[in-house]
Amino acid sequence: MMRSLWSGVSGLQANQEFMDVVGNNIANVNTVGFKASLINFSDVLSQTLSGASAPQGNLGGMNPKQIGLGTQIANINKNFSQGSLQTTNITTNLAIQGNGFFIVSGDGGNTYEYTRAGNFNFDANGNLVDPLGNIVQGWMANNTTHTINTASSIQSLNVPQNMTVPAGVTKNISIAGNLNGGDTITEMSPAIGTDNMNVLFNSNGNAIGIGQTTQTASLETGSNDLKNDYNINGQPIALASDATVSMSITSNSSTYQHTFHYGSTNDFTTLYGLADKIQTYFNSLVNSGISINASVSNGELVIQNQGANQITISNITTTGDTGGVLAGILQNLQGGPGNSAKIEGGHTRTSLPVFSKPGDAVALSYDNGAYYNTYIYNYSSSNEGGGNFSTLAGLVKNINADLENSPWGSSSTASINQDGQIVITNNSGSSQAIGAVYSNNITLGTILGTLSGTTAPSAICASQPFEADIHNTSIDVYDSLGNKHTLTFNFRKVSYDPTTQQSTWVWTASAPAPANILNSSGTLKFDSNGQLTYESSPLAITVNWNNGTSSQVINLNYGSIGTFNGLTQFSLPSQTTSQTQDGFPSGSLQSILVNQDGVIEGLFSNGKSYPLAQIAIATFNNDNGLMSKGGSLFAATANSGTPVISTAGTQGAGTIAPSTLEESNVDLGTEFTNMIIAERAYQANTRIISTSDQMLQTLLNIQ
Repeated sequence: MMRSLWSGVSGLQANQEFMDVVGNNIANVNTVGFKASLINFSDVLSQTLSGASAPQGNLGGMNPKQIGLGTQIANINKNFSQGSLQTTNITTNLAIQGNGFFIVSGDGGNTYEYTRAGNFNFDANGNLVDPLGNIVQGWMANNTTHTINTASSIQSLNVPQNMTVPAGVTKNISIAGNLNGGDTITEMSPAIGTDNMNVLFNSNGNAIGIGQTTQTASLETGSNDLKNDYNINGQPIALASDATVSMSITSNSSTYQHTFHYGSTNDFTTLYGLADKIQTYFNSLVNSGISINASVSNGELVIQNQGANQITISNITTTGDTGGVLAGILQNLQGGPGNSAKIEGGHTRTSLPVFSKPGDAVALSYDNGAYYNTYIYNYSSSNEGGGNFSTLAGLVKNINADLENSPWGSSSTASINQDGQIVITNNSGSSQAIGAVYSNNITLGTILGTLSGTTAPSAICASQPFEADIHNTSIDVYDSLGNKHTLTFNFRKVSYDPTTQQSTWVWTASAPAPANILNSSGTLKFDSNGQLTYESSPLAITVNWNNGTSSQVINLNYGSIGTFNGLTQFSLPSQTTSQTQDGFPSGSLQSILVNQDGVIEGLFSNGKSYPLAQIAIATFNNDNGLMSKGGSLFAATANSGTPVISTAGTQGAGTIAPSTLEESNVDLGTEFTNMIIAERAYQANTRIISTSDQMLQTLLNIQ
């Protein structure tokens, strides 16, 4: 009888504890990271009335006779299943998806506690703490290398909100883009002396076009038949077998006309032969007063008046001269078609030049067309002078040499001004005139054509501007103190080799004063396909900013040789498509982010981001062996096993969901059901006690 009473009492006690567990679960339905508890019962050791016996002979075996003594709590376990995730948009709110616990410490890391509740925040000192002030544990990043050593011991995570990072000095610059390789350009700069003529343009951005072939012009210097020669425009002289040249010379008011016949059996076949016949005939005129010297110099027919009296040349005509090419050459002796030209005693006059091989050339006269000097484009700057030129400076050098032997005199000078014009200054003391400019290159002739005309004493005459194909781009770089400086890179096309079909560009780096740059220029070459084929060495500049910082070496990257991955030279406008540099100013911490690996990344005011710390995750062999300490904290016990500390997503640890909290995993439906079960069980156990009491009362009432 008493056994049933005590069984009922044990049932009351057990189901009261069951109700306590259910009540605690329901109370924590909104507790972050809370894990619901599950209670399990077991029976109490039974009283044995008789033991079991084995079968003997004809008598079968008997089972034991036992009466149970009630129930007891077998265990109360946590349900560590994943709770729902709720987005909070708070950076320091974290949730673990999967297995594991955050590690916190309230005593500087001497002891650790563990939690699934990731409602963290930074305190006034930059410590990452839970609501109770315990500091989250993990690994701090190296402030210099910005690396995290997760093999080291964990420590308290501290991210000062006034954190700064030092400046990064610029060590590398990369520039990619296109340098115009076409016949027209949009980005121009005045030409300078070193510019090769074959890469220059007029003021409209159209290429001069000189040097487009590998053929170099040659002036007539031998006994070449005139029918095989050319004028300055490259037009062939085509003479019929009965061609003639007529000329008149007037002296002492008397005019003497003569016709010279072309052909091997007649008067002339060469320019030299024509000069000889002109001199012989007119000097043979008795009492004419004519005394001339006719010769060939620099491919020109030269007539010098050796007499004291003025002579006049006129009426130069030809027959059998297809296209009038020879007539056009000779008519400069009379000042042009339909004109007449006077030659004072001791003075000379020339035809235009005759070429045995056509090419790029220009003819200038410093005495208003009486005498012409011919300059031939010769491709190579090593051959400049003596009538040859390849650069703008070479052409000016030839002009200065011929000015000295002209009416302008040695005191007059030719130079290149800042606008890319050839400027001739008249220092002769009297007005001087430049005749019409002739060139087989129309654009070159047009540019130089504005030199023609009369120039007063101390005045100047100037060509049109010569323009260079250039491209400028600027990039900001940083010194060791984080000061920003602007470097400008100028790319200038300086030459084209018709043999290799390669174009050469010079790059130049510059910076505002007081900066000083060493190795500030170099050369680049591109082939006919527009790809980079050569870079001069070293491909780096050394900059002294003269502001208290040390000198700075900056490596340059214009792309790989033989590729199109950097600078190219296509027939497209010059442009910079990309440029990068690896320097940056100092910066202060602006905000933080946490990724799924638990890395706390700092975003700084200089646009840089660096890992600052990483949150550690602890896992246990037996989560139910942990002891709850309140405040959503657990402590390790002997039965939980030693914690395995790792980064999120490794060694069985879950990943971290930033800006998210894990909700309680309490299921209200289950808990309400358990509440009903606990209540009914409790009621039933009270009936055991009351019934047993009635039975005892009945026993006591027996008389």
